[in-house]
Amino acid sequence: MRAALSGVEGQPHPRIGWLTTHLAVTKREYWSLIAAATGAPPPPDDYGLTRLMAWEIGAARALSDDALTRRVVHAGAEFGVAELLRLNARHTAWHAGQIAALADRSRSA
Repeated sequence: MRAALSGVEGQPHPRIGWLTTHLAVTKREYWSLIAAATGAPPPPDDYGLTRLMAWEIGAARALSDDALTRRVVHAGAEFGVAELLRLNARHTAWHAGQIAALADRSRSA
């Protein structure tokens, strides 16, 4: 994600703003579920996407093996915490690719 965002210069494509907001909201949702299931702290409310991603690396490393097997329900489907973390990583990588593809496109009037 850092590499994708570092390629954004000038007036970014409007979709980039939507993607970064969407990722931050989704990550907070994932981590709220994880926190409720494991007793881990939820993400700080005042972190933007970049700080949130740095926070979640430490938070994921702090989860015990037992915590990783706890079950959560997201979007009507049941996941283990480890599965939800993998979904989070795939989701982030997917949108990072979209951001990188849009990074060199200027905003249209």
